[in-house]
Amino acid sequence: MKKKKEPRWEREQKQRKENQSRKVIIYILVFISLILFVGFGWRILNLFRNSVWDGDNRLNLVLNIQPVAIASFDPGSQTMSFLTIPDGTYIEAAGEYGPYRIEKIYPLGELEGKGIELLADSIELYFGMPIDGWLDVRENWQMSAGIKSFFSRLIGLTLKDKSLTNLSRWDLFRLWLMVARTRSHKIEMIDLGETTVAEDFILPDGQEAQRIDNQRISRVVNNLFTDYRLREEGLAIAMMNASGETGLATKRARLITNIGGRLIEVGDWPEKVEGCQIKTTSAVKKSYTSQKLAKIFDCQIQSNLGEDSRWDILIILGQNEES
Repeated sequence: MKKKKEPRWEREQKQRKENQSRKVIIYILVFISLILFVGFGWRILNLFRNSVWDGDNRLNLVLNIQPVAIASFDPGSQTMSFLTIPDGTYIEAAGEYGPYRIEKIYPLGELEGKGIELLADSIELYFGMPIDGWLDVRENWQMSAGIKSFFSRLIGLTLKDKSLTNLSRWDLFRLWLMVARTRSHKIEMIDLGETTVAEDFILPDGQEAQRIDNQRISRVVNNLFTDYRLREEGLAIAMMNASGETGLATKRARLITNIGGRLIEVGDWPEKVEGCQIKTTSAVKKSYTSQKLAKIFDCQIQSNLGEDSRWDILIILGQNEES
């Protein structure tokens, strides 16, 4: 029996329905693809936006390991410096806590709700070197492991658990690449316990102890952690204290001189101001030095310094600046 042929209008109606169904499916697929693309793009954007390192300039990290250490990376010269601080060494804890053994500052920070930030701030202020980030891994340092393999392990741990560092995953990836590419003869390791930077002092309870001498450690920091780009720019820098706290500018000035900055004047500002300000000439507002100092001291940059000023950059530490 011959199959009855469908009327033309029915065939056209079915074709229209099929075409409409295809369009709906295409729209749905495009919409899903768009969502996935935007989501992926947003994640990539966050990797860069949350980055604390530009990958081109020196990076200084506090390592909460045993013993506490400072690691510094200079992409320009492809060098690494690794400085360990022996347990039992006293330094001044940031704030009003006074002298503390280096290995006790992190537990103190935990009790005060500051965590590793207190350790990082204490090292930055006492050693006079800017700290960009930290790895809070609490691993035992084994010299036999080798610094490259040891540091690669630390990076692996922080990639698995982002709470262990303030670096982004993009920072960690670039750091891993730099560690892998750094040649062994360009890695410098110093144990402060084997140097002459320690001095004897008396604790408030009358006991004798050892601490790091500020002047001696400044020479070590200057040798190991110089920011060569900042030094090459050679801009004239002044730092003024407008906080009302005696000696704040003098204490903070070491953060500039220890990394190669050309600091030509330190003093008091005639009036108190709020927060931190950096005044520059319009010619140097976007300079590397201006941007670096703004990051170190958490300042806003203003290009309202007169062109006839004897300084290129003026830093004013205001009342909200922590000592």
